[in-house]
Amino acid sequence: MNELKHDHKSHGDPNGGPIHHSQPPYWRRAHRDWRIWFCVIVMLVAMVVYLMTGDLRWPFHGHPQPMVTIAG
Repeated sequence: MNELKHDHKSHGDPNGGPIHHSQPPYWRRAHRDWRIWFCVIVMLVAMVVYLMTGDLRWPFHGHPQPMVTIAG
């Protein structure tokens, strides 16, 4: 019968062992990428500005608010 022999050396390193990648996948090492941290910081700053300005309603300093009087 025909038997298929699998040559382990052709799929690994020249010494016969398997190839191990030294770097983990990108989603595991993304916390070391400066672009991820830049986007996180920009997003946090945008959230703080949104909350501190009252839903982006900037107070207009040139026009005083009218006084509300309660008749009673």
